[in-house]
Amino acid sequence: MTTFTSFVILADSHLALFDQQRRKWKEEKSQLMKRVKELQENLDEVTQNGNEERDQLMEKLKELQENLDEVTKGGCEERDQLMERLKDLQEDLDEVTLDKEDAEQQVLNLRAESKVNEEHVKELKESLSTIQQTQDDHRPKESCEWVISRNEIFLTNEMLGEGAWGKVLLGRFRGCKIAVKQVHNLVLSSFSRSLFEREMKIASRCRHPHLLQFIGATNDEGPPLFVTELMETSLRALLDPQLQPLSDSEISIIASDVALALNYLHKTKPLPIIHRDLSSANVLLWRHGRQWRGKVSDYGTANYSK
Repeated sequence: MTTFTSFVILADSHLALFDQQRRKWKEEKSQLMKRVKELQENLDEVTQNGNEERDQLMEKLKELQENLDEVTKGGCEERDQLMERLKDLQEDLDEVTLDKEDAEQQVLNLRAESKVNEEHVKELKESLSTIQQTQDDHRPKESCEWVISRNEIFLTNEMLGEGAWGKVLLGRFRGCKIAVKQVHNLVLSSFSRSLFEREMKIASRCRHPHLLQFIGATNDEGPPLFVTELMETSLRALLDPQLQPLSDSEISIIASDVALALNYLHKTKPLPIIHRDLSSANVLLWRHGRQWRGKVSDYGTANYSK
């Protein structure tokens, strides 16, 4: 009896454990089925979305294919247009090449003609030079009214001024005090002598109360001597800061004198004379009563206006 009872109790205990385990499995199965259902729903949703994305991609692919077809068609048309344009350009190039060849031939012909003309001109120049030389040999030498003899000029040792070109000395000419510009031997040349003669010719033509009076000049083999009237001082000397400054009235009168002198030069006929070196050093002064008056000097760089 005791053994049977123990067996029954043990059997009940195992049944209880089995029943408990079965319920646990049932719950787990229910949970698994629920999870499977959720996964199936997710799978269906993903599949549906995937189909939609695939359809969208297929639609885009179709559009791209259509665009590609259009571009290909347009590219063919543009290629045909470019080929046509290239053909036209090639024809133009052929025409230009022919024109260039014709032009080069014309240039060669012109060069040949130019060479012949140059030789002809050279012959004419030689003939003209011979004729001019013959005329010069038979033409009487031109006399310069401004030329004076060196023997008539007496120079003192009193220096009135000095520059790179030479110096100005106090001198006498036919009993009168004069200023004599003497050119240094170092700066003498055929070119400088020609400039000196041009200066003399310009100075000899000028007659005006406010232009320095030109008396004459030597024209021999020695250093040129340029003889002018003697002035008291220069505007540059009076502008020395250590001296009493000029009054407004004096400045106005001197400026007026200079303007009148330049006006005379600029209205010279047939060609105006341009001084080109006006400065305070080239404005010489003398006393007229108690007032300084001015005269423009130095025609070394002056020339005729062309």
